[in-house]
Amino acid sequence: MNLFWVAQFFGILVIISNVIAMQINNRKRILFCCVLANIFASINFYLLKSYSGAIICLFAVFQTIINNIFEKKEKDVPKLLIVIYIMISIILGSVTFNTYLDIMPIMCLILFTIMILQKKESNIRKIALINIILWIVYDFSCKAYTEGISDLITMIPIIIGIYRFDIKNKKS
Repeated sequence: MNLFWVAQFFGILVIISNVIAMQINNRKRILFCCVLANIFASINFYLLKSYSGAIICLFAVFQTIINNIFEKKEKDVPKLLIVIYIMISIILGSVTFNTYLDIMPIMCLILFTIMILQKKESNIRKIALINIILWIVYDFSCKAYTEGISDLITMIPIIIGIYRFDIKNKKS
C-alpha cells in the first residue's frame, strides 16, 4: 500500500479529532482530542517524510501530557517550564527555518503552548481560532493546498463552537 494514502488517512483523523474537540464543552476532553489530533498529525507528517512537522506535533503532545500531570496534582505549570516550552518551540522552528514564512509555525507552536494552559474552554477556542488562521495563511503561502483545505475545514467547527458556547450562551 502506498504510504501517501496511509498518510492521507491519518490526515482525515486529524480533521475528525479537531472537529470533535471544538464541539465539546469540557476542557479535559478538548485537550484529549487535541492530543489525538497531534499524534495523528505526527504520523501523517512522518509518513510524508516531513520530519520537522512530526517532531513539532510530538512536542505538542509532550507538552499536553506534562501539563496534565501538573493539573492532576492540582498544581500550576511552573513559569520556568512554560519558558522552556517556548524556547524549545523556537529551537524546533529554527531547525527548519528557510524563509520568513517559517516564523508562522513557530508562532503556532507557541500559541498551542498558551492554549493548553488555559482554564476556560472559551479561551481555548479563541486561541485555536487564531492558531488555525495562521496555519491557513502559511499553508496557502507555501502552496500546501491540501493542508490549507484541511485547516479551513477545521476552522468551521472552531467558529461554531465559539458561537454555541461563547456567544450564544452569553446572550441567554
